[in-house]
Amino acid sequence: MNYDINILIVEDLLTTRLFLRRTLKKLGYTNVVLSEDGEVAIKELELKPFDLIISDWHMPNMDGLAFYKALSKNRKWSEIPFLLITAEKERNKVVEAVEAGIKEYLVKPVKPENLSNKIKEVVFGGVG
Repeated sequence: MNYDINILIVEDLLTTRLFLRRTLKKLGYTNVVLSEDGEVAIKELELKPFDLIISDWHMPNMDGLAFYKALSKNRKWSEIPFLLITAEKERNKVVEAVEAGIKEYLVKPVKPENLSNKIKEVVFGGVG
């Protein structure tokens, strides 16, 4: 199946960016743009519309939480589904993300089937 949506991946580690892009392509998502941090991602958002943002939490320059907060303040970008992917498992960190407004969260290592289900849930409104 081929899903015609634009996905922005924001991740500082090149190997993880490439893994996510390869995984998404195998799942049928071919329109994938890679960014190494929130600052670069904002420049990408200014160039074209996106249907989903998948962001790491810990990155240089602008981390995932600061990036999410910047998006939330912009009417153009505040409604884009946002999926935070991180190695953070501690309860206080999860609470911090939720309090910032992040509703969707996956803990690394990300399994392709979990990523697929989460994308279907946040972009298409359900799994299936």
